[in-house]
Amino acid sequence: DAVRPGETFRAGLLLSMDRHWHVYWRNSGQSGAPPLLRWQIPGAEVGAIEWPFPEVFRESRGFITTYGYSDEVLLASPVTFASDASGEVEVRLDADVLVCEIQCIPGELHLSRSIRVAAAKQASAEHELFERWRARVPRRAGARGLELEALYSQAAVRPGDAFRAALAVHACGEGKSDAEACAALAPGTAKVDDAFVPDHFGGVELAVTGSRRPAFLSGGFLLTLSGSAAADAGDGDSRLRGALALTREGEPEFVEVDLPLPRSAAGAPVTLLENPWLEPEASDSQAPEVSFWHALLLALVGGVVLNAMPCVLPVLAIKVFGLAELAQHGRAEILRHGIAYTAGVLASMLALAGIVVGLRAAGTSVGWGFQFQEPIFVAAIAAVLVVFALSLFGVFEFSLDTSRIANAGAQATGARRSFFEGLLAVVLATPCTAPFVGTAVGFAFASSTATIAAIFLAIGLGLSLPFLLICAVPAWAKLVPRSGPWTVQLRAALGFALLGTVVWLLWVLGHSAGVDAQGVLLAYLCALAAGVWVFGALQRSGRSSPARIAGVALLVFALLGLRSLPVAAAAPASDGAAPAAELGRRFSSADVRAARARGAPVFVYFTAEWCLTCKVNEHAVLDDVRVRAELEQRGFEIFKGDWTRRDEAIRSELARFGKAGVPLYLVYGSSARAQPIVLPELLTVDLFVNALREAAPTTEEKT
Repeated sequence: DAVRPGETFRAGLLLSMDRHWHVYWRNSGQSGAPPLLRWQIPGAEVGAIEWPFPEVFRESRGFITTYGYSDEVLLASPVTFASDASGEVEVRLDADVLVCEIQCIPGELHLSRSIRVAAAKQASAEHELFERWRARVPRRAGARGLELEALYSQAAVRPGDAFRAALAVHACGEGKSDAEACAALAPGTAKVDDAFVPDHFGGVELAVTGSRRPAFLSGGFLLTLSGSAAADAGDGDSRLRGALALTREGEPEFVEVDLPLPRSAAGAPVTLLENPWLEPEASDSQAPEVSFWHALLLALVGGVVLNAMPCVLPVLAIKVFGLAELAQHGRAEILRHGIAYTAGVLASMLALAGIVVGLRAAGTSVGWGFQFQEPIFVAAIAAVLVVFALSLFGVFEFSLDTSRIANAGAQATGARRSFFEGLLAVVLATPCTAPFVGTAVGFAFASSTATIAAIFLAIGLGLSLPFLLICAVPAWAKLVPRSGPWTVQLRAALGFALLGTVVWLLWVLGHSAGVDAQGVLLAYLCALAAGVWVFGALQRSGRSSPARIAGVALLVFALLGLRSLPVAAAAPASDGAAPAAELGRRFSSADVRAARARGAPVFVYFTAEWCLTCKVNEHAVLDDVRVRAELEQRGFEIFKGDWTRRDEAIRSELARFGKAGVPLYLVYGSSARAQPIVLPELLTVDLFVNALREAAPTTEEKT
């Protein structure tokens, strides 16, 4: 309210925004404009705006990144009156402000207030407000007792270059060596991506890609960055400028960044610098935040949806058919089969969780459907399905109690068989990723052992729930047709459905182990089928002892033969190129970064030959004429991550987006800073085309 002559005070513009509206920082980003303030204070000198550290806004699904303030902000400047100033002075401010939600509204503000220039200063009622916002204004690193350093992937940046960088924050700045004085630092925002906001400088764009804490930084950390220089950028030396948010002992701090950024002329030779610290740690994630209970609900719903996937439908159909054969039994008997099926599902899910935990403890990271990356597992499941199909054809019965064979089909509905079918349902479900399952399993794989078990059991419960409800609710069970002669034909039809699954498994094996492995497996399956036929003949003859001996011999042959099958995975092509018939180039994170840095829109998809959901999407959507035309017209660079064989780079990328399995579809816009559109597991042509148009609109569409 009053200030002494020659003394500096602060004058500011306080802006309060309605919910969802915001104004902009000094670098507004890819859209918007910062407030323009014009002070008129007679007899005083007004300094630059002291900009508080901003928020990061990602609009249009992350394709437009802007920096600014929501709710409230105070934009203050230092003001110093001349030593001969005195009396009442009218302070006037004219400001141009752009405030945006989805639409933007430009506004003109004309404000005034009086202040006394007198011998004694007097703080205003807003003094605490000024102090609170001043604490958010970034200061020099040295004033914070820190040192900053920039690392680059090349000795100089030329116009049109894509490069990687890192911002190193040393906790022991200005010669400090006392370890206790070097409190551990951490990025100071909820999302690592928002911890550094760049200024405009020399046509260069930067985006945070992650963080890490290397040993050489005592108490400090690194922010890894991706950068690109515009083709028309200058070639002189420049500076890397911006603002950094961090925390020290839980307290927020804000630091100005002003570091060298060597530049060079277009086409000039530059030295590439290999530095492992320029890559983000694999744990850096762009996955959506999911709570445990949310993940548990997603797992349950995803398990229910899995029943509609082509992997599980044959087993579910067999179970519903089994109910028709049980129609003459009481409700308690039907419910017993539902519980046995559920127990089989839960037991196999728990075993799968145990395998995942064991592999993780041994230092091996895996994902959903990982077992189908092993050719011997694919061969084993093919053998089980052939045996199961022969049972449906009536070649043999699972029960060795030959006195029950006369009851056609009744043996096929024993509780033990229901338990086995529950196991089989889980095995056939794992190559499919239904909606919600990917997020839930991704959350589980990044969590504790107990959480992995809970999520897997929730998926299993959802998978078994439809059949369990049919068994438990009499009104629903009555909807199942009664048993009759038609069930014999239906059993055979379901057997052929399982053999169709075997054909698919042989195709998967051919992609992972080659055509020779396919031939060997076919020979093994034929020998196994012949052995099952002999066993069935002895079983039907009523000679229990020879049947038991044949059963044991058959089991030994199946296990030893499976173990000796030469079906090892074939080595991938070494030239890095994908076959010409495939959509896109082989996935490489470095190639994706380079394409994005060039300003090209990018489509990345992760698939596997054993993933039925992937194959349905590829044939129904990605091969569609309209989709191919949109990709070509909008200049998309396409990358394919094939996870048929184990690939740690692909597993890490899936985990970064909170996924534990394929498919995953990412659509990046042309900006290097844009976050991708993450498409759902099940695609439609319209959904995919709309995502492409949103990511890379034409000039007419932008207008």
